Amino acid sequence: MMEEVVNKYVKYLKVKREEPSLNYLQRLIQHHLTYIPYETFSKFYYYTLAPDYIPPLPLFVDNLVEKGWGGTCFTLNMNFARLLTELGYECSLVKVEPGHIAIMVEIKDRKFYVDVGYGSPIMKPIELDKVTRLVMHGFGEEIIFTKQSSHIFEIDRRSNGKTFVKKQIIWEPLSEDDIRDDIRASYFDSDDNITMRRITAVRFNGQKCFYLRNGTMKVMTFRNISEIKMNETDKWVKHIHEIYQIDKTSLLESLDFLAERNVKIF
Repeated sequence: MMEEVVNKYVKYLKVKREEPSLNYLQRLIQHHLTYIPYETFSKFYYYTLAPDYIPPLPLFVDNLVEKGWGGTCFTLNMNFARLLTELGYECSLVKVEPGHIAIMVEIKDRKFYVDVGYGSPIMKPIELDKVTRLVMHGFGEEIIFTKQSSHIFEIDRRSNGKTFVKKQIIWEPLSEDDIRDDIRASYFDSDDNITMRRITAVRFNGQKCFYLRNGTMKVMTFRNISEIKMNETDKWVKHIHEIYQIDKTSLLESLDFLAERNVKIF
């Protein structure tokens, strides 16, 4: 059963199964960011199942293939870590505070930071233990990793030279059970939890990054940024379905979810 699930996941990523290696890990990350979106549509649905629900790997893969769902950081990184474990990698989860998780992958006594759940072009594994200050660039974004202590690293995301989000990586291995409270906090159904009060989706497609926030989609390349404004439902559903390959029913249900909480996209 699990063998079939893993093969289905790998096939969706358009790669072949290989023995664990750093090169293979990097290709898995790149393909994951290309073919699987960061999105909140599925988060609204999973919230209705339980206040700390993360789909098991078989369900995650089924929803990926049948509905085009990816997820937010907990769903994406936890299931990518499960895949990597099934492929023979040694993986743990790490907290990125506030409100985020990533993956620690150990290869031949070297530890790498992996993150396919941040909606960010972190396209390769980062050997944090070798980092004092590392700057990455992609799609108008600058990502700066800075060592603060032996087990704490700052990750600073900037656009046009200005920070728009800054977090701390707690570089200590954790299990899924260790982050259960963090998962539950991410689902808080309150106006203070902005993730549950807006629609977000990010997908990297070749030389373009598509970034959706409610009714506006930014299309970013390495040289410029353009915007698509969508002010009515049919146009919105059409564009998002075409760009992210997410099923139309899920898109409409997300609008209903927010409308019930007095959030209107249009």
